[in-house]
Amino acid sequence: MWILPTYLKDTCRIVNGLLKTALGPPTGSSTTLSPAQDSTFRNDSVKCLVNIAKAMGNWMDQQLKVNETVWPKGSQVYASMDSNAGQIGELEGTISDCDSQPDTTNPEAYDASMLQQRRAYKIELQKGISLFNRKPSKGIEFLISSKKIGSSPEEVASFLMKTAGLNGTVIGDYLGERDELPLKVMHAYVDSCNFEKKDFVEAIRFFLRGFRLPGEAQKIDRIMEKFAEHYWKCNPGSFTSADTAYVLAYSVIMLNTDAHNNMVKDKMTKADFIRNNRGIDDGKDLPEEYLGSLYDRVVKEEIKMNSDTLAPQNKQVNGLNKLLGLDGILNLVSWMQPDEKPHGANGRLIRDIQEQFQAKPEKSE
Repeated sequence: MWILPTYLKDTCRIVNGLLKTALGPPTGSSTTLSPAQDSTFRNDSVKCLVNIAKAMGNWMDQQLKVNETVWPKGSQVYASMDSNAGQIGELEGTISDCDSQPDTTNPEAYDASMLQQRRAYKIELQKGISLFNRKPSKGIEFLISSKKIGSSPEEVASFLMKTAGLNGTVIGDYLGERDELPLKVMHAYVDSCNFEKKDFVEAIRFFLRGFRLPGEAQKIDRIMEKFAEHYWKCNPGSFTSADTAYVLAYSVIMLNTDAHNNMVKDKMTKADFIRNNRGIDDGKDLPEEYLGSLYDRVVKEEIKMNSDTLAPQNKQVNGLNKLLGLDGILNLVSWMQPDEKPHGANGRLIRDIQEQFQAKPEKSE
């Protein structure tokens, strides 16, 4: 049997008492209060009840964790909120302002209307989030058409980056699509990341904190090529070209999978990692100290999504897929022989990518 916590019982008693006071004495009963005192008590009770409702709304907002910065300028709620910033401040407050002076403009009616609008807005927004987690393109289409988010790639990217409740795996799949809008959104998503003066491993860690790499090789390729291009633009002196960052990013991700997957028994050594990345900087070798440092940091700390970004996953998902993009990485090396070691596969992947670059020296964006 479920037992109501003590603090909730006390709150119910307070609300019940306030409600009885606000309604006034029953018909036919006597009271020692003067009409003026009775009116004052009733008004104060109503104000306290309104502030309790505000606090409950504020608590609900915190539970939903919907960042209000994703509300588009054109949304219905945004317009009324933007023109009444003072009232919004009251709406987000707590019951600590119970004893504040009454507002002659009757804020109770306005606050009740605002609470209704906010509730309706967030119900609709949650509907869109749920739809996105099932069918991402349909979810984005619904959210744009209902004006819950803006239609520009930058606004959609901001929504994907900042909104709680989105499935990280679905975000990755959506960003890897080649359709016009998802591709533009992916570019806007990457371009919004500031990699200036950021270490390469930390840049990858920062970039992949909000979503899981998709399971298709082509999707991974599109995302990581854009990541490498943007990282090189932010740090032009780091490598000879963006192609170096592209190859090294793949190598780091494979090392991360190799080092932190319990199913891989024969782990890649530092010497293996350095050997696999020879000649990737336009035919030149990156410093061994630099590659060794990358190896040490990845092995010491796994690159993964933030814990608060993880959404419930299907229980039938294969354990391999739960690691960062492992399913897609395995697709990339599907030609690997069963008896080959993981670090051997890594080396063959790097060489294969190098050969592709040599065959197509001027890769298009």
